[in-house]
Amino acid sequence: MANDAQHLRAKTRSVAGLDAGTREAMWHVFANYYDGVSREAFERDLAGKDHVIVLRDRRDASVQGFSTLASFVREVEGRVVVGLFSGDTIVARAYWSQTALQRAFLAYAMRLKLRHPFSPVYWFLISKGFRTYLLLARNFPEYWPRHDRPTAAWQAAVIDDFARQRFGDAWSAARGTLVFSECAGKLKHDAAPIDARAAALPEVQFFLARNPGHARGDELCCLGRIDGRLWLFYMRKLLRRCLTGRKAPRPAPADDSRASA
Repeated sequence: MANDAQHLRAKTRSVAGLDAGTREAMWHVFANYYDGVSREAFERDLAGKDHVIVLRDRRDASVQGFSTLASFVREVEGRVVVGLFSGDTIVARAYWSQTALQRAFLAYAMRLKLRHPFSPVYWFLISKGFRTYLLLARNFPEYWPRHDRPTAAWQAAVIDDFARQRFGDAWSAARGTLVFSECAGKLKHDAAPIDARAAALPEVQFFLARNPGHARGDELCCLGRIDGRLWLFYMRKLLRRCLTGRKAPRPAPADDSRASA
């Protein structure tokens, strides 16, 4: 099924507009890759989101992945800040090399920025898996935390505010992670193994050092800046691939940015 990525398409839907069949298919894809999850928690996450990027195979319209999204506005140190939060997200294994999700997410993020042209806009990402963190590091010119420079005071304050607002006592500012009293779900052990190639990457080494409890479901809290630079960065990457004939890098098969609030 190596060519299945060519057949994946993304459509952004409102949560209210999802039919029962689509919800059921989303749940089955999600449950295939996560342990410690329930249908009740899945529906609760969905109810707290604004939109869903639904990924379907063009040939038979079967659901092969999705990502739930919510935006919010906060005031941090007297400054209005806009956040975009990803909840439950998954891509079926046969489609790991697709880019439909990234393109749809970028379009959604840029529309949000256009609605708030004079306020900083950030993707608020929580990650219990290294692939999710790599998705941030490889696609955002500005993101935090990162291995090659410390997090500036302003971005640290935004992360602290967003994490406290959405997750309360689960947020550990000292660690920079969410530590849940009860498991909020974790990737199955064979969903995203860390091979030797991945382990050698400085971003992966940084992620593992900052989130040593990732295997039990701890989440590293991160930010990615959404602005015109992000759009230009992505367009340049696409142009380079077209000129060199390179394939797009694989996205995270399981974007473990799960919300419990």
